[in-house]
Amino acid sequence: MPSLPNRRSCYKGTVTELPARAEVVIVGAGFAGAATAWALARRGVAAVVVLERERELGRFASGRSAGLGRQLAEDDHTTALTVRGAQLLRELPVWTPTGGVLSFGAAAEADEYAARAGRHGVTVEVIDHAGVLARWPELADLRVARALWVASDGVIDVHALLRSYVHGVQLFAQTPVERIEPGPVVVTPRGRIAARVVVDAAGAWAGLLTGDPPLDAYKRHVFVLDAEREAGAPWLWHLGDGELYLRGDASGVLASPCDASRSEPGHQEPDLVGEEHLRKLLDDVAPELAGARITRRWACQRAFAPDRRMRVGRDPERPWLVWAAALGGHGATASPAVGELAADAVIAALAT
Repeated sequence: MPSLPNRRSCYKGTVTELPARAEVVIVGAGFAGAATAWALARRGVAAVVVLERERELGRFASGRSAGLGRQLAEDDHTTALTVRGAQLLRELPVWTPTGGVLSFGAAAEADEYAARAGRHGVTVEVIDHAGVLARWPELADLRVARALWVASDGVIDVHALLRSYVHGVQLFAQTPVERIEPGPVVVTPRGRIAARVVVDAAGAWAGLLTGDPPLDAYKRHVFVLDAEREAGAPWLWHLGDGELYLRGDASGVLASPCDASRSEPGHQEPDLVGEEHLRKLLDDVAPELAGARITRRWACQRAFAPDRRMRVGRDPERPWLVWAAALGGHGATASPAVGELAADAVIAALAT
């Protein structure tokens, strides 16, 4: 297991006064920002301050993640990060190996994913509808052209992951950033910090403090159904028409209709439209789950850059600015790899 830094934690306001100066200021303590701080600590960069607008870690997207450790994403750029991220997560006490099923309504799409798996060294087994039912017997009516069994996938304890990332990190909660002035100087209600490098890891808010175009933010619903599921059983993600994912949860079956409604940063209250969407999907593929009582519901937010690629690395126009944003819903699995890339960019910026 990688060693974690032993510096005093400032989580939840243990230290009340901001330092006047820091080598690096990270804006945001979600997956991207917290992982960047963790990666910098592993590289010996100590003068790092993390600013989090909320009292709790992961108040928005990160802490609301379903925690699916899915390695195969929709493109090679993202898959490279999720595969590396899963490799690092297996070294931390936050990963439970369960395996995962990716099912497809179109055989050609399954073949594309299988080819991507080969390019990134992920072993997959091609299975049919019977293979899906062997792992998810509730989905008797799911229309599957082809599916992939990914034995090396798992689930992630996202709250434990965030805590691991910030262990020993100089983190100030309830400290929103008001603006970033040339210098750079980070301005907050609690004081000003002069920095050499600023990391924008503000999630759906990324870019707003620097005058850049905002990211595209989308709300997605997640529900917990009152249904039994064997502990450690594999999760399932159906791709294509009627997209949804399901996984076992300590209190039932966690389910999402994979909806995507445009929203403002921070707007993620659940609504009846999301529930109706899920009920309709389950009526079509798993009637016994469709009738299950919903015991919990929430919504999370995914943020994308216009090109749908994660925005990680140095800004081409501002040598003092590093991006760690636009994770597009893959933050839990990709975060340690994102942290590595962002940390390397920070070190390069400090060297200039």
